[in-house]
Amino acid sequence: MKSLLGIIATIIAVVGYVPYIRDTFSGKTKPHVFSWFLWSVVSFIAFGIQITNKGGFGSLANLAMGIICLIIFGRSLMNGTKQISKFDVISLILAIISIILWLIIKQPLLSITLVVIVDLFSFLPTFRKSWINPYQETLITWIMNCVRQILIILSLDQINIINAMYPIYAFIAVFIFWVMLIVRRKKVNPESEQARLR
Repeated sequence: MKSLLGIIATIIAVVGYVPYIRDTFSGKTKPHVFSWFLWSVVSFIAFGIQITNKGGFGSLANLAMGIICLIIFGRSLMNGTKQISKFDVISLILAIISIILWLIIKQPLLSITLVVIVDLFSFLPTFRKSWINPYQETLITWIMNCVRQILIILSLDQINIINAMYPIYAFIAVFIFWVMLIVRRKKVNPESEQARLR
């Protein structure tokens, strides 16, 4: 059963990002280059930590996400948001510092804690960008991302703090982001937003 849930979570990771990747090609979605670069790194790190701590099939979703994030990172270089702020640069620097600490510290619990911190700093540029321009994100992808995190947790061979910390954090972060997008879309006129982007 856990293996099946892990496979479903991986399929959702792939299928859920098809609309997102499609929207990046059409220009509707504007991924933030800093976030997607760091998320690709974080996904591969989380996969490595989980697989070495008997995460089982639940680890495969993070491997799939690492590959997907690399694809979106590539698209963000060509068609991503050009609104890079000092806040974004600070978030990037703090995330890189956390990654360096992770490479130095080989203790699993501290490592996964640093992965969560890196991911949080990675999320901040996208959160800021989407607060201003909530229509620059593909909503269905983030909804499916919430479902995927739940399946990842349920599919872990061993549910412990090391294996479960990252997907629990990711669920909370994505859920807050998803709710923020819905709330902000009710307050921001999509036509006026498009006018600002021109």
